[in-house]
Amino acid sequence: MAPLPPALIRRIQKYRLEMDVEDLQSAYRASLAGLKHSEAEIEARVRDELGLGPDDEWPHGDDADPEDPVGSVYERAGELDAQAKRGAPMVRTAFLIALFHAWERHCNTTMKTMTYVTTDVNSVLQRDGHGSSCDDVEYLQLAANCAKHGPGKSCRALFRKRPDLFPTATSETNASHSTLSIEDATLTDFFETILSITRP
Repeated sequence: MAPLPPALIRRIQKYRLEMDVEDLQSAYRASLAGLKHSEAEIEARVRDELGLGPDDEWPHGDDADPEDPVGSVYERAGELDAQAKRGAPMVRTAFLIALFHAWERHCNTTMKTMTYVTTDVNSVLQRDGHGSSCDDVEYLQLAANCAKHGPGKSCRALFRKRPDLFPTATSETNASHSTLSIEDATLTDFFETILSITRP
């Protein structure tokens, strides 16, 4: 059997990347929906514990009574809600890292090597006509490295280029995985950057 033409191989590789990224994006959306669904579950649970119907008014607790059963139910609901809200940043960070690894696998396959540097990745993007994506891919790489490895070179470099991703850090010395903030819009932009590379 004759070898496939290089252009066809590249198209197949891009198609595989596109499928991987779309699967990741779908899993990400489902994970976020699961967290939002838990808010409705918390409300249903509180209403059930207090014997309330779906349209009943919420009763007031007695703040002066530490044993107040209504206050106890509300306090537990608040803890569950906070736990669900803490989950969203963790989910975004996990999918940020997974997205970068999907891109990294694509680069390793494309360049037939297990190691590469940013300039090699840029040459792949330039060759395929996606040179405008170089900066965004670099931000993705730095953000994933910062999230995985904590304070260090990647966090400092990302802070210099994208300080908006560290809203509580006052300088690059404070830039770390704990001050990195990946919002939904940022992760969506990263998904779109990688998907744009798969398109002609």
